[in-house]
Amino acid sequence: MKNYFAKNKYTGLLLILLVIVLLFFTVTQGSKFWSASMLSGMCMQFPEYGMITLGLMFCFISGNIDMSFVALGDFASIMAVRYIVANTNDDMADSAVIGVIMIGIVIAVIIGIFGGFINGLLVTMLKIPPVMATIAMSLVWQGFSTALTRGDAVTGLPYLYSEIGHSNVLGFIPFPLFIFIIGFIIAAFLIKCTTYGEKLYMIGTNPKAAMFSAINTRLLIIVTFIICAVYSNIGCMIMVSTMSSAKADYGSSYLMRCILILVLAGVLPDGGYGKITDVILSIVIIQIIASGVNMFPQINTYYASLIWGGLLLIVLILSTKMTGEGFLKKKIKTVSAGK
Repeated sequence: MKNYFAKNKYTGLLLILLVIVLLFFTVTQGSKFWSASMLSGMCMQFPEYGMITLGLMFCFISGNIDMSFVALGDFASIMAVRYIVANTNDDMADSAVIGVIMIGIVIAVIIGIFGGFINGLLVTMLKIPPVMATIAMSLVWQGFSTALTRGDAVTGLPYLYSEIGHSNVLGFIPFPLFIFIIGFIIAAFLIKCTTYGEKLYMIGTNPKAAMFSAINTRLLIIVTFIICAVYSNIGCMIMVSTMSSAKADYGSSYLMRCILILVLAGVLPDGGYGKITDVILSIVIIQIIASGVNMFPQINTYYASLIWGGLLLIVLILSTKMTGEGFLKKKIKTVSAGK
């Protein structure tokens, strides 16, 4: 057990934090917290930003960061919804409506590929720092979205699409959760079972060594930004189904939340770190906290940013102690020397 926690320090801390969070809300809220409606609500809520987090994870592992994923996802969802609304009406058969919805989703994916490709070119070809490049692109996408909608929500979606965010698969699995599970399986396969995943960690650990190892680092980084954007856009399309509309500022709160989840899971922006199983644990913990806090009527919901910001700061401080020559590594070295 000691060896396991020494090798999986983030997993151990996440499990401890999960137990603490569950105990806290169990004691303070009791049966209300464990009610079927609460658990169902959690399963409906986290897949939308869970998909976005999985996409951002690829960028973090490679040693890059994408700050444009929310704005790009909002723009893609607006374009997709505008297409769906313009090509459906109440008299259409369900099969025809489903066909239009599928085309709308494909439009969102294509926009994601295009947006990720631009981010990759800015970082690899023009050598612009990822933070600055993606912040600039975030403003571009947000500007397009606001210009198209004038800040208003795009509504009028057919009921079949709205049902995606409120229906179940096989009678008990929420449809958003089902999509998230598929996204998780694909992400886990790419990271653990392909050479792409190995190269991704190599680039994040030592970009120069990866380049001299005959790895096409430019192409791999571009592909990574594309994967991030596609996952983000799918997550935003899930959000559209729960909101029954698209808007230029939907998901703005997810920017800090997704970064917090990854840092909490040990997927650091420095690159080369992190496990997808820890990311799942982190997503569950953050969703429990988000849902649990909403159960306290005396806490203003506008304090959410304060909570996420403070928690992110604490996690970042702890992360610096857990990597490099941090206290856990020093302790392990001391124990090994003693043996």
